[in-house]
Amino acid sequence: MSSENEILQKAYDALVAIDEDGTAEAVKEWIDANLDPVTLLNKLADAMTEVGKKFETMEYYLPQVMIAADIMDSSSTALSEKMAAAGETSATKGTVVIGTIEGDIHDLGKNIVAGMLKASGFKVVDMGRDVPVTTMVQAAKDNNADIIAGSALMSTTMPYLGDVVKLLEGMGIRENHKVMVGGAPVSQKYADDAGADAYAENAHQAVEAAKKLISK
Repeated sequence: MSSENEILQKAYDALVAIDEDGTAEAVKEWIDANLDPVTLLNKLADAMTEVGKKFETMEYYLPQVMIAADIMDSSSTALSEKMAAAGETSATKGTVVIGTIEGDIHDLGKNIVAGMLKASGFKVVDMGRDVPVTTMVQAAKDNNADIIAGSALMSTTMPYLGDVVKLLEGMGIRENHKVMVGGAPVSQKYADDAGADAYAENAHQAVEAAKKLISK
């Protein structure tokens, strides 16, 4: 039987290579060994970051990135089901509505965050990409979401994240939903200026921030 580190490396290498069967095999081996699902999710998130780098250097193209994102999604689903079966979701119970904000079609980072949140025990309502501010807020109302998580990968779409806060305030429901923001051009200063409750630079920070927001 492979050691924990060997399985982690196997999963990482398979996902970076866009090897669906190899990744699924490593995930199954991990689950069968009854190891911590979040540890493997963190490793797979690192692999997705590497895939993103290969896309930026044009070693990979968009179809390969999309396949990798699908592999990541199915892996996170399997791992979150494992946690649910073990009754591990209660400690971080909460609902997150997540989406890439309107005008922006970049969703690789958002998909990683959604997968990590799901595996950490959150109910995740993934709105996809190019999501209008009104749609995001309505989904939060409809799902009684604790958190609205918005992503922007372009400076031109970033102001819409602040509009989420403004719309919540205008509707008189700001206190009902925490707002978390992230994405390449987003900073802690922007999050503060926009009135967001939390900023996350990566998927690991997003999960920790969400846990803190839920506990408040």
